[in-house]
Amino acid sequence: MSTVKYDTVIDAMWEQWTKGLQNIADGNKQIEQWTLKALEQQQEFVTKAVDQLQATDKQWKAELEDLQQKTVENLRKTAGNAVADSYEEWTNRTHEALNKLQELSLNQSKSSYSLVKQAQEQYHQVVTQLVEEQKKTRQEFQHVSDAYVEQVKSLQKSFAQSLEQYAVVK
Repeated sequence: MSTVKYDTVIDAMWEQWTKGLQNIADGNKQIEQWTLKALEQQQEFVTKAVDQLQATDKQWKAELEDLQQKTVENLRKTAGNAVADSYEEWTNRTHEALNKLQELSLNQSKSSYSLVKQAQEQYHQVVTQLVEEQKKTRQEFQHVSDAYVEQVKSLQKSFAQSLEQYAVVK
């Protein structure tokens, strides 16, 4: 006849319980990492988008200025200085008006971007704080849970030992 090792059964049962809790904690850690990574990627996307818009704007202005200079040069060569000066004055006024409109538009875009960036930063800070608090809570829970499991295992083992003398199966 084989002997039932109650200590081993009790240890195995609580080990599985502990592994289940650890799997839940590991899942939470993974979700935290994914959340933080998603926030960082979102911030990178917005920053890159704004950088690209600014680079495109700068390139557009440079190309427009180059086109204007070449047009004025060609007009001087073909139609004379009076036509070239008149064209240059007209394009300068048009360019000023467009610049003012563009500045208004850019200022609005920059303000919107600034608000989005601030909101993202604040949200990131809040989420980071929540993750840190959750880590602390998880660590505290793990400590309390481990102590509880050890206490219950000890109680169950001592109970099983006290009943061992009355056991039919040994």
